[in-house]
Amino acid sequence: MSRICARFAVTAVAAALLALVWWGWQRGGLALMQLGMSIC
Repeated sequence: MSRICARFAVTAVAAALLALVWWGWQRGGLALMQLGMSIC
């Protein structure tokens, strides 16, 4: 059961990250990435 939950959690995180990257690319892409890098 825990293995299924772990796999679901990993899939959810990957999907959220992919959606965030796609949204960022639609909003401005490289400029947004450079802003994030400069903050870090």
